[in-house]
Amino acid sequence: MSLLDLKPPPRVVRLAILVAVLALATGLAGCFVGGRFGGGLPAIAYIVDNAAGAQVWVSEPDGGGEAATRISAPDADARFPRWSSGQRFLAWVDAGGSSPRLMLYDAETGETAALASGIDAAQPPVWAPATDGIAYVSDADGEPDIYMVSVASGQSNRLTFSPERERIGDWSPDGEWLVFTESGRDGLLLRNPSGVNRIALTGGADSDPVWSPKGDRIAFLRRTDDGQDIYLLRPTKSGDWADDTDEEAIADTGDDEFGPAWSPDGRRLVFVARLDDGQTEIFTVRVDGSQRRRLTHNTVDDLMPAWSQSGDKIAFVSHAYGNAEILYMNADGAEQRRLTTGAGEDTQPDW
Repeated sequence: MSLLDLKPPPRVVRLAILVAVLALATGLAGCFVGGRFGGGLPAIAYIVDNAAGAQVWVSEPDGGGEAATRISAPDADARFPRWSSGQRFLAWVDAGGSSPRLMLYDAETGETAALASGIDAAQPPVWAPATDGIAYVSDADGEPDIYMVSVASGQSNRLTFSPERERIGDWSPDGEWLVFTESGRDGLLLRNPSGVNRIALTGGADSDPVWSPKGDRIAFLRRTDDGQDIYLLRPTKSGDWADDTDEEAIADTGDDEFGPAWSPDGRRLVFVARLDDGQTEIFTVRVDGSQRRRLTHNTVDDLMPAWSQSGDKIAFVSHAYGNAEILYMNADGAEQRRLTTGAGEDTQPDW
């Protein structure tokens, strides 16, 4: 892999990105990058934090970690790697320097470019369903608002106009809505990509909303006097989010829960629970609250579960080997295997 200069001429960047998008539209969107990084399974992107900084690396489970490829610059302060659908593009945040940047790597061409600068380095980029847009938060216009940048043109569109800082949640699968939260107020909010039709969904101490693959539910976290639990939200009538909604706790067991993520088929959620002894373990649960299943049984913390795009594997972070390492397992918790073996702290897996 060749690492390009992170500040190539604008014309070259636009041309490279345009070629990538055209290639994507002609048939690459449904394929993962199996084989490009040394194995046959989809690639896992993650952060390696060491003395040199924090870099984005990519490796494939079949490669056993031996074919790991560094994607970001060696002196980067990288975080939040996020694959596009089909693993054609990888977006991440580089917080190094005076102005944090939203970076984009094209797995087909090996080219890297900065899409936006001055972004909120504490929030991950969020891909729009059509893959052409990425949402992020920026203070570029004097207020911390949500923007969406087009991968094809590099142009950004401002979606929110509030003096309060927003935190991006997730896009609806049809691309019609972005769910988010706002500092200074309780509850989840909706906004469409054109920046109009702001809708208040909930009124609790809610955070971390993620949309179901079918678009009929939103999973989120609610903090109450009893702790933090996973809730599900869905429209009461005819699938219209502008109407009334119903909400219910689905994993309320007395443990603090966090990090919910939907299985690709929308039938289960994976999440992390903090047990009575303070240790964190990974669980799954069906959307009706049944079949709560513990997947990890270690004597150390297991964190940050991430489904593979096929839904048959889950990557996660474990301290079973001392420092944080990336492991992966079958969706039922079986066949847990180690992906990374380095001396750094390996976190934030995504595939």
